[in-house]
Amino acid sequence: MKNLECLVYISRCTLDQAALEAQLEDLVAVSAFRNKSAQITGVLVHENGYFFQMLEGAPAALDLLMIHLHFDERHEDIRVVAREKIPTKNAVSWAMVTPPLDHPLRRDLRTLASNPPSSVQPWRRLLLEMIPENA
Repeated sequence: MKNLECLVYISRCTLDQAALEAQLEDLVAVSAFRNKSAQITGVLVHENGYFFQMLEGAPAALDLLMIHLHFDERHEDIRVVAREKIPTKNAVSWAMVTPPLDHPLRRDLRTLASNPPSSVQPWRRLLLEMIPENA
């Protein structure tokens, strides 16, 4: 795939907090299936009521996915914070990460979110570091 882009968005999670774990598992299963068929890879992090997602793929596939996300009731207030061309994918598959409360990178994620950089590079670096080795 020659023409690749990376897109990062933040959205507010509207999932029921009482059943959050089961709903996140369902979200992961459905998203992984759909993203694989669209040749999209990336990372989704749930943190303190928000989703942080980095997606990598063809621009048209990313555009279509973003249209679908705006109709997905599990998200609201979707805000693209960075998007740019990339030479290669860094995420080799698709992963959902909910960092433990004591994860050292949670503070870095909150810092990025408070003043989002327009470049995808800081997001890519941080979100990929949050993936456990066995994911």
